[in-house]
Amino acid sequence: MKTRYLIFLILAFLGLTILGIHPAKAEESLIISVAATKNAIKKYVSLPDSAKKVPIKTKQIPAEIETRCQASIMLMKNALMLGGINPQITFLATPNSRREREEVIKSYAVISAHLFNESAIMRPEFSDKIYISDPVVEDGYYEKGIFCLPCNHRVLNARNLNELKSAGLPLIGIHWHNDDTTLTEMGIEQIAKGPTTDSLFRMIKAGRADWIPLGFHNSKDLSVSQAGITLVPVKGIKISLKESRHYIVSKNHPAGAKVFQALQKGIKIMRKQGMIKKLLANGGFHCPVTKKWKVLNSKKYIATKE
Repeated sequence: MKTRYLIFLILAFLGLTILGIHPAKAEESLIISVAATKNAIKKYVSLPDSAKKVPIKTKQIPAEIETRCQASIMLMKNALMLGGINPQITFLATPNSRREREEVIKSYAVISAHLFNESAIMRPEFSDKIYISDPVVEDGYYEKGIFCLPCNHRVLNARNLNELKSAGLPLIGIHWHNDDTTLTEMGIEQIAKGPTTDSLFRMIKAGRADWIPLGFHNSKDLSVSQAGITLVPVKGIKISLKESRHYIVSKNHPAGAKVFQALQKGIKIMRKQGMIKKLLANGGFHCPVTKKWKVLNSKKYIATKE
């Protein structure tokens, strides 16, 4: 009886192959060590279990995925699943994105949760240490709002670059190199800096700076809350970060090559599905609600010299 059943399975497989139908390859369950900031881990853990499931259906992206951290991790998980790996994630907590990059470079983690801008990772000294994924966020696609305390009417009333410059001191993270370059190119000479996202919000609350460029969150009023402090965007204006963004994967980690191959395959599938743009929109990389807002660092706008 067992022999007949085995013969039946073999004949069925051969028949499907002749017809050009290949049985789906089962995903390989693999423990994936992910370097991530403590803030990113906290936001991911806060998601309900239903929103952490992969693969994600294109037309049913969980509404709970509403921050950049959550979108980056879920996009990575989904890409790995579509690439043939069922990821069992374990996190390696870091205080900031620079340390996150270092943990992958040193192969303590196999992949980053953060999407790094190209100038931070495409360096000769990293070429034998990390794989760099295809662009996930295209050049110029990542937009940020100008966020401040709800009571800071001087910043909230800014409607152009000159008014924003005179409204107060901007604040960014110490490793936000892309933001630093963008603001400097806009002619903003003084920029305050802080070590962590929590510290940035506290510095704004304490009056040590006036506004922060932040990604838009998928909240009704676009407000952002951190460390018990809520910031709101200046309506009508935003900035665009010009570099593409990528995941990094360790070349020297035992699972590095396998993870990178699956990641690349999954990213291609998700791009064809239109899934990447939808997840990025959910996470605030690009906000449909602010589509008509003025981009302060667009070449056309800066040329007007308001």
